[in-house]
Amino acid sequence: MEKFNDIINYIIKNQILCAVIAVIVLLIILYLCSYFSKGNRKGRAAEKKVANALRKVSRKDKVHIMNNVYLPLYKKACEIDHLVIGKFGILVIETKGVSGEITGSGEFLTHKIGRNTHTFRNPQYQNKTHMDNVVHHLKKGRFYDIPVKGAVVFAAKDVTYPKGVGMDIETLKKFYQSQHNAGVDPDVIYDYIRSIRVHDPLKKLSVRRRANRD
Repeated sequence: MEKFNDIINYIIKNQILCAVIAVIVLLIILYLCSYFSKGNRKGRAAEKKVANALRKVSRKDKVHIMNNVYLPLYKKACEIDHLVIGKFGILVIETKGVSGEITGSGEFLTHKIGRNTHTFRNPQYQNKTHMDNVVHHLKKGRFYDIPVKGAVVFAAKDVTYPKGVGMDIETLKKFYQSQHNAGVDPDVIYDYIRSIRVHDPLKKLSVRRRANRD
């Protein structure tokens, strides 16, 4: 009877192990599909351009630049393309790598490239959610007076968009240079943001899939 129970336990343990391995393999496949999708490749290239520009324009300053930061948002997460933490506070930056023509106003805009036209959410609204989330977490950490500002950056040169929807990389540099010392300790804020980042791969994957649909 004891041997029989040992056999049953062995089978159960191996079934659980196989299930765990299957889930891990599925997650890897989904992540790779998301990572190498055409839209995601273009977005990553745009984010890299903006990250390089931020690094160059801030190289003489005491700042921390965090790229692709996942922060808790309710029971899920949100991905912030770039956080720049300095004595001025925090810059929350959303990068877009799209080309073509963007028109409209309000929460939803029209994007036309070639013969294709579709509607997408105004990135200013998207970044406002990110900024509000950063402010929320700062307050949870008892950082009440940290200035938080946002910017939407279109990295491509072959894109047009209405005034107020975003800026190009050169304008981003000027925006950064216009920031004033607010007496913030960037090391303390950087350590705090690092401590609350999301590491759960399932939550990260769900954010990437939503971003690809947008």
